[in-house]
Amino acid sequence: MVSVNAPNRESLRSRRRRETEREIHLAALHLARAHGFDKVTVEMISAEAGVSPRTFFNYFPNKDAAIVQGPAELSEELAAEFVSAGPAPAKQVLTELTRLLTRDFSEHPPQREEVHAAFELAREHPQVLAVLLARFDAFAVHIADLVGRRLGEEAGDEVPALMAAIALAAVRQGLDRWARASDDGSPVPYVERSMDLLRTLLAP
Repeated sequence: MVSVNAPNRESLRSRRRRETEREIHLAALHLARAHGFDKVTVEMISAEAGVSPRTFFNYFPNKDAAIVQGPAELSEELAAEFVSAGPAPAKQVLTELTRLLTRDFSEHPPQREEVHAAFELAREHPQVLAVLLARFDAFAVHIADLVGRRLGEEAGDEVPALMAAIALAAVRQGLDRWARASDDGSPVPYVERSMDLLRTLLAP
């Protein structure tokens, strides 16, 4: 017999895993800013986060990956809501895709200092930039899948792939500008502005 508490235990396990991953990430960022990225080791990050190097490698393959946290996967509820809206003109789908991504930012706002530090390290170190771009590329595949399912196409087809690439370019640019801004606001207006500018540039 399956215990009725099994889902709760799984939820707690997943939450603890996310917390540990974040603790390692924050430790890596802190040490990289305090001592310089090149001087930081996995052993230093593990000690700062209060985990063993073996545990570190359960979460990240190397210190470069620990520095960068890419976009989080969209919740199943938000993804299902977007897909279930069904086929629509490309411009409308792109607008709703922007709304979907910014809604997730509104509900799970990133920390400006963390984003700023990660982007700065990516600008200074090619290996960190490669990880950052890989994270966004992986998220773009997820977005293309959602767009494809909504349009009745494959994720790798031209329109879903291009739409995902456009949306993620706006997200990355918007986050970067927000991270370097001096106001205390949300990243949402920055991402929306980037998308509006892209739409203007792409308009006939």
